[in-house]
Amino acid sequence: MANTDVSITVKSTDLGPDRYVRGEVYFTYFEQSRLEHLRRLGIVPTYPPPADAPNYFAIAETTARYRQPAYFGDTLRVRALTVDVRNRSFSVAFEITRERTGELLVDGSSIQVWLDESRRPAPIPPEPRARLETSRRTTSAAD
Repeated sequence: MANTDVSITVKSTDLGPDRYVRGEVYFTYFEQSRLEHLRRLGIVPTYPPPADAPNYFAIAETTARYRQPAYFGDTLRVRALTVDVRNRSFSVAFEITRERTGELLVDGSSIQVWLDESRRPAPIPPEPRARLETSRRTTSAAD
């Protein structure tokens, strides 16, 4: 599996005073897609996680490029795909399109740093590394 698509319908609470999706809300859409992508790869547990589940990674950086607005009632396709796997981190690219028209609305990326039990950066263990590598794409979501 190279990518994961999640369908999201824009709610009224996602909108700003200009009646389109507020910029920061797109990061929550990215998060939903990223977690589903990593869940399908078997890297994060199905939610809710057990109380003793480890904290596998932390978000070190996330970016978004806004191209067109989304509006109340729009159904969006949010795609996540692994684009890079390094020793202690991995990158995920995102694209958000309007399902009805296929228009690209937002694209972005995030860098996750793997953590050990004491929440310090650590090498990605072999099994999750192999799963990430298998899902890896060499181009970004927007290409």
